[in-house]
Order: sequence, then structure tokens, then C-alpha cells
Amino acid sequence: MTSLDDAVRTLRSDPDKSGLVADTYLDKDVLEAAERFFRSGEFAEVLRTVGERARGDVVDLGAGRGIASYSFARAGARSVYAIEPDPSEEVGRGGISRISSNLPVCVMAGTGEALPLKDSSCDLVYIRQVLHHVPNLHRLLAECHRVLRQGGMLVATREHVVDSQRQLNRFLTNHPIHALVGGEHAYPLEQYLAAIRSSGLVLHQTWGPWDSVINAFPAVQTPKELREYPATMLRRRLGRLGGLVAGWGWSKTLVWRYLNRPTPGRLYSFVATKP
Repeated sequence: MTSLDDAVRTLRSDPDKSGLVADTYLDKDVLEAAERFFRSGEFAEVLRTVGERARGDVVDLGAGRGIASYSFARAGARSVYAIEPDPSEEVGRGGISRISSNLPVCVMAGTGEALPLKDSSCDLVYIRQVLHHVPNLHRLLAECHRVLRQGGMLVATREHVVDSQRQLNRFLTNHPIHALVGGEHAYPLEQYLAAIRSSGLVLHQTWGPWDSVINAFPAVQTPKELREYPATMLRRRLGRLGGLVAGWGWSKTLVWRYLNRPTPGRLYSFVATKP
């Protein structure tokens, strides 16, 4: 099994994977990737969700190469704690340091199960595509509860969901990075929900694959594109006939039903607060 750094380089070297590299923000130029995330419809939805908490003390948990840390700092955060266990220049703390030297970003080695932060020290814990990797969801979410101030918010986005071991096996078999380096996983939806609730956090929102731009990216970039996606999909597949069919209400219902079928590894996002 190769290293994650080598896996990323392998993907970049394959022209057929250029779209995947861009969609996962694994560009060779980490600043370009961070700028694209900062301008994305996904991050705009995150900012809308968290409100003024984005201007407080933010934890970017499992920060990776720092695209979210950079974006929260650019959006006006008082401080951003970029917590990442991997020192890598490609996908870890080295990458964060390259784009955050002039920003209020504190790069820290650490994991979610033992956050290197004081109790009640943060306004927002942001987690993007991290929970599904974690062996102990309950411990990580209890740590998030510990470091949040009263009224603070947890936003965990784009977490992979499966319903069975068979679905998990299918998801892992089809995952392009797992095939190179391993390390991927996914949990049943109820396991995420139970871990959030048991931490003492109050769950407010559970968004399925097509409930928000946050999950629907890269298929859509804006809320408008999300609303119009059934019609877009019909036109793409059926041409002029699809444009006609899209005007019939039942056709959109059928498309949404198809899109929301329980596919292996589908994406969910969660919003919770500390009472």
C-alpha cells in the first residue's frame, strides 16, 4: 500500500483524474485550491449556517492541507485552530503552513479524540469529511462538546453513510483513493446521530445527499443549481425531450426519488450546538 502523498501524486499524474483532483481540492498549488474553496458555494452555505460564529474562535478539525482554515481566516475568524495529525507537505500541516503565514491560523498537531485545546475555548468546530475515518466517534464528539463554549456549534459535513457491511464493501471497492492507500470507512446514519447525541450536543440539522449544496457538490455549485438539478439532469440525458418532460411536476419527483436512493457512501452533514 502506497503513502497518501504518493497516492495524491499518482492521481495528479493521470489526466483522466484531473476532475477528481480539482473536486477534492488536491491541486499541486494548495493556495489555488484554498482560494477555490473560499469562493465555493459549499463554503458560502457553511458560512450561512454558522452565522456570527465564523467570526469567533474556530476549530478546523482534521484540517488536511488547510483549505477550510484558510477560508475561515479570510472570512474574518478571530482565530483558527487547524488541527491535523499528518505533517505532510502535500496533504497535512506542511501545506497549511504554506498558505496561512499571514493569517490568524494556529497549526497544531493532534487528533479529534484528544484535542489540544482548553475547555470552552471555541465558538465553532468545523469538520469536513473526517468523522467517517474515526475509530471512536463518541470520544471525538465528546471532545468537541468539551472545547465548545455555551451556544457554540459543531458542523460536520460530507460524511459517508452506509446501511450494511455489503454497502461498505461496495463503497470501499469503488473509492479511488482507498484503492491506492486504504484508510477509508463509513458508518450507518444512526451511528453518527447516536454519537452526536451522547456527547451532550443538541442536534439541529441532518442534511441528506441532496438537501444542501454542501453535500451535492460537485454536481451543483449553488442553491439555484440544486433546485434546478432534476430539470438539468433530464435535459442532459434526454435532450430536447428532457426539457419538455422537466415541465411536468411528476418527472421532478421521480428524479429526486432516484437521486435520494440509498447508494453506498452517500453524503450526510450534521449541525449541532452546545446548550
